[in-house]
Amino acid sequence: MPDELPEDSAGLKLKDLGVMITRPFHQAQNLQQQVESAGGRAMMYPLLEILPAEMTPQLVYELEQLDRYQIIIFVSPNAVEYGLKLINDRGGLKQQRIAAVGKGTAEKFKTMTGREVDIMPEHQFDSDGLLAMPALRQVKDQHILIMRGQSGRELLATTLQQRGAKVNYAAVYQRQCPSLDAKKLNSELQQGKIGIISLTSAEAIENLFKQANREYLVQVPFIVINARLRDLLTEHGVKSEILVSHEASDSGILKMLKQWHGRN
Repeated sequence: MPDELPEDSAGLKLKDLGVMITRPFHQAQNLQQQVESAGGRAMMYPLLEILPAEMTPQLVYELEQLDRYQIIIFVSPNAVEYGLKLINDRGGLKQQRIAAVGKGTAEKFKTMTGREVDIMPEHQFDSDGLLAMPALRQVKDQHILIMRGQSGRELLATTLQQRGAKVNYAAVYQRQCPSLDAKKLNSELQQGKIGIISLTSAEAIENLFKQANREYLVQVPFIVINARLRDLLTEHGVKSEILVSHEASDSGILKMLKQWHGRN
């Protein structure tokens, strides 16, 4: 299924396209506004709820030992938002080098600190892209802290450990699955009111397929933010087109939506 589209999206509109937005509610308003400004219909179905993590003894310990880390990796904007609040309560960042998995994470860090991150992928905005950066290739005996939610991929930690780094996690937020109005969602899917579904995490995909009618879901186009999510949708039996946005940001998703809708 193709995920490459023309670069020029200037002037393209969404022309009443129904876009199902599944980001957590407090993070969805920007994409909602952009979709509606472009002439689309934003259909809000949050599939995740983000909450502060429980202050476990392990988390408290890591926060109190920040000075021993040479590099701190933030894996998402949520990791920045919840992690920095906890860090700032304990005196703030010192001289650690800061890494971000993607542009949205880096922008969130700059907004909250006024500081640019030190390490970020140049093209592939995911764990693989970050691990390809020269600054993370030679990390023997360095202490690295990964700020993330209470679960996630182990690729970053495993690879950095293989390279000789000493890696720990700080789980600074947790995800919960909110209940959907499944009757309304299934009705809108069946009637074709939802033209495409935007998904940004594996948890959201699992929550969607648990709560909505699979028969309808597999016929609807999707837009996701990396190839891993595309593959997961394929495993769930999706038969329609799956777009992969080159950026996880709202603007990146909107740009690809415009390009895709303009050719259909």
